[in-house]
Amino acid sequence: MKKYFKYVINNLFVIIMVFMMAFVATTFTIKLIDDSKSYYEATFEVADIESFEASKLTDVDFLNEIKESGYNPNTETNKYENINVEKMLEKEDFSYTVDGSTITITTKAKYYELFFLSSSASVGTRAKMFIKDSVLKIAGEQEVTFENPKDIVTLKNNVQNKYLIATFVACGTFILELILCIFLSRRKEKDVENIVDNKTVFSNVFNKEYWRLACKPLTNVKDITMVAMMFALMLVCKLIPIPSGFGSLGIGLTYLFFSITCMIYGPIYGFVIGAVLDVLGFFMPNGGGPIFHLGYTLQTALTGMIYGLCFYRKKFTFFNTFLSRLLVNFLMNVILGSFLYIVVFYPDVKTGSAEFFKLFNSYMLLLSLPKNIVYLIPQTLLLYFVLRGVIPVLIRFNFIPKQVLSRKKR
Repeated sequence: MKKYFKYVINNLFVIIMVFMMAFVATTFTIKLIDDSKSYYEATFEVADIESFEASKLTDVDFLNEIKESGYNPNTETNKYENINVEKMLEKEDFSYTVDGSTITITTKAKYYELFFLSSSASVGTRAKMFIKDSVLKIAGEQEVTFENPKDIVTLKNNVQNKYLIATFVACGTFILELILCIFLSRRKEKDVENIVDNKTVFSNVFNKEYWRLACKPLTNVKDITMVAMMFALMLVCKLIPIPSGFGSLGIGLTYLFFSITCMIYGPIYGFVIGAVLDVLGFFMPNGGGPIFHLGYTLQTALTGMIYGLCFYRKKFTFFNTFLSRLLVNFLMNVILGSFLYIVVFYPDVKTGSAEFFKLFNSYMLLLSLPKNIVYLIPQTLLLYFVLRGVIPVLIRFNFIPKQVLSRKKR
């Protein structure tokens, strides 16, 4: 029993990551099923069924008229912009049945979705308003009584065993991860100290040996403790927002500890730690913003991978430090950050439309780009001097090889 307990402790980080990835796979599967198979159902009664022109509910011109009525001139947005009426009717995804004076409308939920993790509340409201506007437009002066007067629509799903499917996906993911971990742990370890200066390994990210070493499991208490400590420091930094002077954009010191972690554990763990950091940070006061979005999780994960690629077992130079901040500031913050901002905070604007690019360019050029240009050099200098001061300590405790410093610094 003691032997198994010791094994669990030594591989705690790997075990947590395995279970977390299985959980993510389960969540993704359920959401994917919901997005593709869910539908809204609305039931209502009218006083005079004979004068109610129900056939208009499947008339493309009428529904397009309702769609156009969703335009708001004040915000220059249309809340129904993403609804493709032609495709919805072509695939019979908007239909109705008449039973006496009762009419039931069924419409697929996917036409009201905008992104993978759209708020179900906002999506439901959009469907509710579209159906309600359509019904009331046809009814005119007639009294309409909805079976569900509060929400109008009821969300349903054709797949009855989605949780069973998600369970199989989770088990499959868990088994594949377990096989991968066993394979990596049984590989014959090479002496890292003997190859750390080999430019064909750590200077070339396309070398398979580079990625084999980057995937080396964290199996000792020292690494687990270090990761936990870095997580704590990064989360504490999220509690201290620093105004940047560019609208609601802020700056922080989280990237300093994040880059140290990625320097030690490489791009693969940097990606995973970045994703976990974003999820945990969302629940911190002042740390997560007003909404959780998978895109922001991916942004933080990719940032961790960039730091890992720039620092993992490479010679520490000012150029690598500058390159890491250049890529993060302009690829992650300016381009991807501006895209996510418009997607999240302007959900009624269709992605790829002229209006979307107008908002994207305005936010990027007026706020995100100036902020990241102004802070590029200060952030680079701060990161350089912090890493330069921390590296000797990390070398002393065998977290990184001594070869990351130039030869004259040894």
